[in-house]
Amino acid sequence: MTQPRTIRSALPVGVLLAVFLCMTEPAAYAQQAEPAKDDATQQIAGALSSIKLSYAFQLYGQSRNTGSGPKGTDSTTDIYFKRNRLMMSGQLDDVYGFYSAVQFQGDERIYPAQVADTSRKSFDIIDTFFTADYTDSFRLRAGLTKDPMIREDNESCFEPLSVDRSYFVYTNLPRLNRDFGVLLWGNVADAMFQYRLAAMKGNDDISDPKSSLRYTARVHVSLLDPESSLTYKGSYLGQKKVLTFGAGYQTEAEAVYGNVAGLSMSKDYKAYTYDVFFEYPTDVGTLTASGAYLKADFQGAYEGADPDPRSTGLAGEKNGWYAKAGYLLPQNIGSGKIQVYGRYEKWQIAELYGIYDQQIKWSAFGINYYIKGQNLRLTLEYSMNDYVKEDTVNKDFKTVTTMLQFRI
Repeated sequence: MTQPRTIRSALPVGVLLAVFLCMTEPAAYAQQAEPAKDDATQQIAGALSSIKLSYAFQLYGQSRNTGSGPKGTDSTTDIYFKRNRLMMSGQLDDVYGFYSAVQFQGDERIYPAQVADTSRKSFDIIDTFFTADYTDSFRLRAGLTKDPMIREDNESCFEPLSVDRSYFVYTNLPRLNRDFGVLLWGNVADAMFQYRLAAMKGNDDISDPKSSLRYTARVHVSLLDPESSLTYKGSYLGQKKVLTFGAGYQTEAEAVYGNVAGLSMSKDYKAYTYDVFFEYPTDVGTLTASGAYLKADFQGAYEGADPDPRSTGLAGEKNGWYAKAGYLLPQNIGSGKIQVYGRYEKWQIAELYGIYDQQIKWSAFGINYYIKGQNLRLTLEYSMNDYVKEDTVNKDFKTVTTMLQFRI
C-alpha cells in the first residue's frame, strides 16, 4: 500500500511558538528550563510531522434488470460513489496514536436487495479511534472502530477479491459494521496466532429491553505466512503464501423485543462464525480461495407479534455461507495484471420484506485489472440474486457493476 502523504505545514508553527515562549522567560529560568522545553518542542514537532492524510474512492456504474418504470419492472442504471473517503492518522510517540476517517456515499439507488425509489446519500465520520501499541502481543483501540468478529467484514474495503465484500455478512449494529467501544488484540508466537477481544456499545435504543454491551472474541491461526494486521485482505496479489483458519463469537444480553408494542418477549443476541483463507503464488499464477459460515440468532424474535426490526432483514436473524476463488495471471497485460474471480453464497433469512424463512442464492463472476495494484484498479462484475420464495417485492434480479478505484 502506498504510504499516505505527510502534513508538515504545522511543524514551523510549533517551533516558532516554542521560540516565542523562551524569549518571554527570565534569562535564568530560561536557562534552567531549556532542556525540558527542548524535549517538549521535539515531542510536539514529532507528533505534528507524523500526521498523515490519505484519500481513496470507488466510483460505481451499475445496471440492474429491475427497479424502474411505472411498475418498477424496468431496468435501472446508476452512477455513484460507493466510497469516497478521506483518512487521517498520527502518532504521539512509538506507542500512542490515532486514526480518523470521513466518507461520502451516493447518490445511490441500487442496493444489495432492492432499488430505492429515489437516490440516497450520506456523509459520516466512519472511524475515530485511539491506538496504544504496547507490544505486538498487546495492542488497544478505543473509540469508533470496526466490529472485529467476521473476517470478510474486516477485509479492507479497498482490497477485496470481488468488487465488494459479501452483502450478507453484516450483523445488526446501528452503525452497520462499526461500533463504539474498546478492542484488545495482539499476535502471539511470531504472529502464528492472533486474538481479538472487544466490549462495544451494541444495540442502544429506548425500545431495547436492557442497555447492555456487546462482547466479541475472535482468534485465527496462520499456518504459512502470518496475517499480523488487524485488517485482512481479499487478495495479497501473490505477495504472500497464506493459509489462515479463523473463528469468532459475539453476544449481547436482552438486545431486542419480540413484541415491541407490548414490551415483551425479551431476546438475547448471539452470533458465531468460522472461516478459512488460502492464497498461494506459483510460476503460472496465484490462486486465492476463501469461505466462511455465519449464524446470527435473536432467539426467534421475528416470530413475535411486533418484532424489533433489527432482528429481521438482511442484518437480522440468519445463517449462511460464502465461497470465493480467484486466479491472478503471472504476466502483465498491457500496463497491469488481470485477476479473474467467482463467488457463491447461500443464506437463510428469518424474515425479508414480509417473507418468512426466505432463502437467497447469490453468485457472481468478474475480472480485476490492476493498473497500479490496488491504488488504481478497474473491476467488471456480473451477479445474480435468486430468491427461493418470490412475490412482487422479492423477485430475482441480475446486476452488472463496473468500478474505478483510486487511492493515494
